[in-house]
Amino acid sequence: MFFGKIIHMKHKRLFTLLPIFTLLAGGLFAMSANKETTNTFASEVNPYPSSGRSGELMFVNGRGTYFRSGEADLVVYCFNSDSDYAWSDKCTFRVTGDTIRVMIPYKDGQKKNWSRFKVIRYNPSMDPATNGKDGIYNQSEALYFSSFYQKQNTVSVSGYGEGNLITIDSLKSYTTYYGIQSDSHMYLDLTECTGWENDGAKFAIYFFNPDRTNESAWSLSNSADGGYHSSFCWKVNGQDKGQVNDHLYECIVPTIDGNSVWQGAIAVRFASNASAPGWENVWNQTNNLYFDNVNNNATMIHVSDFGSGYLDNEHIISREDRVKFYGQYFLDTVSCSGSGDTDATTSAMWNTVKDEYKNHLSTTFQGEVWKASADKDGTAVQQAMARYDYIVFYKKYNHEDFINRQDSPNKTEYANSIIDYGMFDDSNNNLIVILVSILSVTLLSTISLLILKKKKHK
Repeated sequence: MFFGKIIHMKHKRLFTLLPIFTLLAGGLFAMSANKETTNTFASEVNPYPSSGRSGELMFVNGRGTYFRSGEADLVVYCFNSDSDYAWSDKCTFRVTGDTIRVMIPYKDGQKKNWSRFKVIRYNPSMDPATNGKDGIYNQSEALYFSSFYQKQNTVSVSGYGEGNLITIDSLKSYTTYYGIQSDSHMYLDLTECTGWENDGAKFAIYFFNPDRTNESAWSLSNSADGGYHSSFCWKVNGQDKGQVNDHLYECIVPTIDGNSVWQGAIAVRFASNASAPGWENVWNQTNNLYFDNVNNNATMIHVSDFGSGYLDNEHIISREDRVKFYGQYFLDTVSCSGSGDTDATTSAMWNTVKDEYKNHLSTTFQGEVWKASADKDGTAVQQAMARYDYIVFYKKYNHEDFINRQDSPNKTEYANSIIDYGMFDDSNNNLIVILVSILSVTLLSTISLLILKKKKHK
């Protein structure tokens, strides 16, 4: 019908429309050629130090010989000038072997970039915050952070002698710091001790770093207003069918100053009337659980009885797994209207998957959903995003774009044109180009035939 109308047009009108057809063909070609086909990935957070900035971690090797408990404490003195300096806390926490972890100090509670530092053996009965240099037993020469952090993060002490000067044997070693990264998810499995779930009990996870008493935080959940808050754990939704664990809970790992690695964790059971995690209304808790070279990949605490538990390094729920859970939860919850005109997705369905996304996914995990490619035959989250895009952007039903897929580089593109190139996935761009080319050639051939026919009749 469309081409029939073109053939019966007046020739003058046809020539007038020729530029329009050309622009249409060129526009479709350009749109297909420029369609986004690659994913953009956010950079991973690096928990290891890269400069002399307050709050970063450095390591000193020498506890076994030079920083024995009761004999001498380890302190690091950071400075830019004689009047611009700060002392670290006394450091006693052994990361592995003889290696001690040091947190680069703040100045007046604020982050600071330090240019130099000294490693110091300090009087265990004195406090550097009040006694200052009076408590120094031995100290190293001033070392520059710019050299120190190029390829290593560990100072190795080999002795002290003339002038009580600490000898630095090496600046080339690297210490791996074991712990769980902030903004990831931590899981709590009560399968071995379901009694923890009795009497309406609530659960939370307490995270800490042993060598800093003021460095600790409770488990978090997200919130619709865009901020984290301390929270009890919640049940994990969207688990693989046939492998559902009804005793599996989760939380978001907390952060301090935007980036934290937690060396220890405790699972805590609360009374049913507890309003928020804290050390009130506690019924039970596990022992202190530490990440080490054996369980360093663990994301789950198993509670084995009412007073103990362990970190599970065998059954790992990865970021990819948790994002897949959300995709499956979305598919199980949200109906799709197919090719019909009636919206089968209720407001209750949409609010349910919105709340799961907003409250129960960390910002990092939300980003994985946001950037997922839409593919009705792909992974669970890709299928979920294909359904999401269809409902929000193609059918344009009255549902909030709570994932902000409008700005995602992998949002499904739907076009209001005679060819709906959005029906094809990215792998079929060549097919679109072929169809556009055929259309262009057909139009031009029709025009040529009409011109020749007109000449013959003259």
